[in-house]
Amino acid sequence: MKDSKSLFFMRTLRMKSHALAIQRVIQACALTLILAMGAGNASAQQNMSLDNAVAVATHWVAQADDNQADTMWQNSGQLMRKSVSKNTWSHYLGTQRKQLGTLQSRDWLQLARVTNPDSLPAGEYVNVIFTATYANASMLETVSLAQTSNGWVPVGYVIHPIRAVAAPAKPVK
Repeated sequence: MKDSKSLFFMRTLRMKSHALAIQRVIQACALTLILAMGAGNASAQQNMSLDNAVAVATHWVAQADDNQADTMWQNSGQLMRKSVSKNTWSHYLGTQRKQLGTLQSRDWLQLARVTNPDSLPAGEYVNVIFTATYANASMLETVSLAQTSNGWVPVGYVIHPIRAVAAPAKPVK
């Protein structure tokens, strides 16, 4: 009995380790994309609706809520599909959703537009940032979109906990 518990514990640790490794790879790819976008210049010329970008990002993350990881991957841009396999994406998203629990609410927070970032193909990019409250945690979700001839296309997704900001200490009188 003790051996089966130990074996179960070891398997669980290996599964968690594998999931964390996948999450780190995806986060590293998405973080690189986001940092590169931040280094670019914002475009004054807007030939694509930013409202449309928010709508695309909102629809895309809603697919995650409906356990449609394969559809999300298929609807993503070539940049993402080259970086992350369909199986890796599906596993990553499934692991995230299991840990977070059911979505309670999601609100659009911020949008950042970037033109021709240094480490990505030339073009227009947008990061759409949401606050999301799940059953087990509150998170920031960032959907990165690239402008194509067909409109905005998702090319990255990062989800991380909202970190509480500590209030300054008040001096004792």
